[in-house]
Amino acid sequence: MIKTIIIEDEPQSAEVLELMLKKFSDIIEVVDSCNTPSKGIESIQKKSPDLVFLDIEMPRMNGFEMLKKIGPVDFCVIFTTAYNKYAINAIKISALDYLLKPIDKDELAKAIKKCQQNVERKNVGEKMDILLKNLSRQRAFDKVLTLTSTDGVRFIKMKDIIRLEAQGRYTKFYLTNKEVILTSRTLGDFEETLSANEFFRIHETHIVNLLYVDRFHKGNNYVLLSDKTELPLARRRKEEFLKLIPKI
Repeated sequence: MIKTIIIEDEPQSAEVLELMLKKFSDIIEVVDSCNTPSKGIESIQKKSPDLVFLDIEMPRMNGFEMLKKIGPVDFCVIFTTAYNKYAINAIKISALDYLLKPIDKDELAKAIKKCQQNVERKNVGEKMDILLKNLSRQRAFDKVLTLTSTDGVRFIKMKDIIRLEAQGRYTKFYLTNKEVILTSRTLGDFEETLSANEFFRIHETHIVNLLYVDRFHKGNNYVLLSDKTELPLARRRKEEFLKLIPKI
C-alpha cells in the first residue's frame, strides 16, 4: 500500500480528492488530510508517507516553502494547483508531477501509476532540490533541466544545451561539451517547457537554444548555430523567430 497524505487548505478540494482516491483503495491508503502547511509538516514527520498530494497555493506558506522546511524529501509529491504558469513550468523542468484543479480522474490515475512505478523513490530528493533552486533562479540559463535518458536520470544546465533534435519518438540533446543525450520522449514533450526558457522550435524536428544562434541566412532560410550546425527554419515560424532575435 502507498501511504498517502493530502495537504490542501480548501476543505471542499480536500474532500473531493479523498473521495476520488477511494477508487484506488487497493493501492492507496490515505493516512491523513491536513488543511495547513504546519500540520502537513508535522504529519509528514510522524507518518513517513510514500506519497503527498500538496497544494501549491496556501496562505502564509506555500507548498514550495513548506518543502524547504521539511528538508530532504524521500517521498513522491504530486502538486495540485489552479493554473500557475510559472510554478507549472518549474515543476516540468524538474520532471515532477502536478494536477490542475479541478482534478481530472484520468490524470489522477496517470500520476498515481507513475508514483507506483517509482515507489522506491529514486532521485526524488535530487529532483525536489533542483525544483526549489530553479524557483529562486531568475535567469532561464541558470536553471537545471531534469532528463530521464537511456542511461538514467541526468541533471543538465540549460546553458549547456545547444539544441534538440527529433528522432521519431525519441529526442536527442546536443550539449556544449559535444555530448549527445538520448531521451525516450518526443520533441513536442519539451516544446512548451523550453519555449518559456529562451528556446525556440524552428522546425518540426528542431528546437534551438537562442543563446547559441549565430546567424540567420534569409536566402536559404536556415539558422547557423555557434557550433557550426546549420538547421532549416520553417517558413511559418520565421516571423516569430525573427522577433525573438532582433539583432539578426
